Amino acid sequence: MATIQLRHIGPIADSGSIHLTQVMLFIGRQSSGKSTFLKILCFCRWLEKQIMVSSENVVALYTHNMKFLKSLKQFYRFSDSYFAEDSEILYDGDVVRIELKGANNNARIHPKTGFGDNRYNTKLGFIPSERNLMSAVRNIDQSYRSSENDVLFNYIFEWNEAKDGYTASSPKHLSFMDGMEYVNDDGRDSVRLPDRKTVIPVFYASSGVQSAMPLDVMTDYLIGLVGKNARFSWHDITKSLSRHMEKNGHVTQEFLSDFNSRNRYESVQLFIEEPEQNLYPESQRKLILEIISALKRAGQNGEKESIVVMTTHSPYVLSVLNVLMIWTAAVEQRPDDERLLSLIGSEYLLPLSAYSAYYINEDGTFADIVDKEIPMISGNDLDGVSDWVDDSIAQINSIMYGED
Repeated sequence: MATIQLRHIGPIADSGSIHLTQVMLFIGRQSSGKSTFLKILCFCRWLEKQIMVSSENVVALYTHNMKFLKSLKQFYRFSDSYFAEDSEILYDGDVVRIELKGANNNARIHPKTGFGDNRYNTKLGFIPSERNLMSAVRNIDQSYRSSENDVLFNYIFEWNEAKDGYTASSPKHLSFMDGMEYVNDDGRDSVRLPDRKTVIPVFYASSGVQSAMPLDVMTDYLIGLVGKNARFSWHDITKSLSRHMEKNGHVTQEFLSDFNSRNRYESVQLFIEEPEQNLYPESQRKLILEIISALKRAGQNGEKESIVVMTTHSPYVLSVLNVLMIWTAAVEQRPDDERLLSLIGSEYLLPLSAYSAYYINEDGTFADIVDKEIPMISGNDLDGVSDWVDDSIAQINSIMYGED
């Protein structure tokens, strides 16, 4: 699998070499660099995808005129101060290597051995913390203005595509709320209540619904694209065909085969900021399980591994993943035990190697927090408040009831 290492970028001092797995969790204090890492990883994966599927020379485009860093900063709204002369991005992907050293240098991009045979198409989705704006701000697609295409503008565009298929006759059952459904009510984002009759605009729904509904719907939409063909405009098709004809004089079988392979989505890659936003613990559990189940479905429909990368401040998100990891380890030891398999459900079963988790220390370095022996994700750094509670109560009791 691919690896990435970041050095001296914003609050990040050195991530170390991070191996990508199917389910990745990043924990840390506010402004520790979680979102910075998530955005840069997503950008590198997106650029690799463009190189894999484009008929144009994307490598040349992003290795000249500071295009790589300019595009990264513009799309994800990074300040110039995040990058310095000692900043580094070292990405070793599935089919390309990307290297950036210094804020005033061009990126270097090198296709890896076997690039032509190993490239594929994948669908990426960055689901930002601002996702509740889809629900909380009316006509956000009309009111949001940006001088350039940025991550929020792109998410609004994707949202308008995603919601089209969820009509009153084909709603999205919301995983985090029993009996509640999302409905695109003639262009208006709405939820249908468990009585199956009452439909209200999401604008009037609770903050939890406003935050989780776009995530739940977008995940379902993106996962559903795996195994299907991407939508190309006639302009893109004719452009590719014209270039091929100019070079070869006729349409080759190799071109048709290559175009078809680049057209089909073989995986999905989800990058999610704080999935727990505004949700009750039980709803967090249901939402995380739905994301894992969706990832499993994507793996059944595509030829390549799908991934989800999440940031969190929630001990409940961590706990759900810990249960899945311990359960998976037990199933792998006793694969024929139906009691174990049915305890949670095969639709949530991924290999134990699929899980990884990191804590970003205060000095900007990353620590692997998966205990390989148990196996569990350590929650010590995330749940330090519990230690404070225990210590404080002990001291209060000592003062109140202890001997003078």
